[in-house]
Amino acid sequence: MAALHPYIRFLGSLPQFEIDHHAGTAVELRSGVVVAKYEGEKPHHRHCLALTWPGQAADRPVLVSATKYVPLQVGEAIKLGAPRAELLEASRHIFVEAGEWH
Repeated sequence: MAALHPYIRFLGSLPQFEIDHHAGTAVELRSGVVVAKYEGEKPHHRHCLALTWPGQAADRPVLVSATKYVPLQVGEAIKLGAPRAELLEASRHIFVEAGEWH
């Protein structure tokens, strides 16, 4: 099993995601998009996610900023009925935790 990056672990806690522990990714259940932590070498890659949709070549992911994607998914989780206060509190800490991940 792959070690789960804090972003992936957090996304997997949201109702619209499921974690693939073997791959170390999160799957968005409505669209099938696979979310992985992008491990690039540039400083901004520290907060970068790689998204791959069904049918898309796995070696050509779309790179997105976790600082945009995670809050968007928190908003979606709240719309789905997840506890707002708990999610907002947890999401405040995830960026610090992810920045310290080695």
